[in-house]
Amino acid sequence: MQHYLPKKISAALDLGSLKLEHDSHLDSALRETVSDLVYRCQLAGQPAYLAVLVEHHSSPDPHMPVRIGHYLFGMLTKQLKQRPKEPLAPVHALVFYHGRQTPYPYSMDLADCFEDPLGLMETLFQGPIPLVDVNQLDDEALKQQQWIGLVARVLKHIREPHIDPYLMEWLRDCASFDEHSRQQLDFIATLLNYVVGTGNVIDLDQLIEESHRLPQPIGDTFMTIATQLEARGEARGEAKGKIEGKIETARNLLQEGADPQFVAKVTGLSIDDVKRLQNHAE
Repeated sequence: MQHYLPKKISAALDLGSLKLEHDSHLDSALRETVSDLVYRCQLAGQPAYLAVLVEHHSSPDPHMPVRIGHYLFGMLTKQLKQRPKEPLAPVHALVFYHGRQTPYPYSMDLADCFEDPLGLMETLFQGPIPLVDVNQLDDEALKQQQWIGLVARVLKHIREPHIDPYLMEWLRDCASFDEHSRQQLDFIATLLNYVVGTGNVIDLDQLIEESHRLPQPIGDTFMTIATQLEARGEARGEAKGKIEGKIETARNLLQEGADPQFVAKVTGLSIDDVKRLQNHAE
């Protein structure tokens, strides 16, 4: 560590803090050609991990930076699983190569592994990952973007306490699109399934009534989904009614002094549920 790490790291490293980890972070593919030692340490007074890898390939690998990157992300993933809410400790790898061909003929810069005329990979891990926060996008601007704008508006408003007016607005916007091919109707159906299955639909009957004023292909698509939603609601209601009936029967039997095992057998409730009912009654 003292002799071969980059000077910036070795100068900040507390050598006395180095502690060997017992776990390897190699996956099955890397294990065939690499061995590793991982050390916990203090780097500039903060926790960090340093890995020393010995490359056993007899010939050099032009994609070694990708493989080492995969290894380092494995270390980060393990940290995430162990401490999901804490900041990650930095990781660094030092590779020892002793293949026949020397000096090592390939670049160890990840960006050089790619055929990349735009240089996208040069800044992959040096700047922020591009992110679109739909909550910050303006609805009026999104209306100018036909399909992706509609998707973004749905994602932006899906948690509204009353989704109905938004849903009708989206359906009217779909009606204004130039054509309603099979592919576009499938897209609308997928979007509607998501909205009615995830959003808070207040008055389905009113939505069905308003859908009659939409162009037929879109109105029919919505009606199909609304019918399925009603059927699911009725099925849930029936299932809830059956469960409530079983609970009422169990309560009555327990009040008459019936044995909990007998009550569970008669009603089909679990013995734990029956005992909870019995405890509540007491």
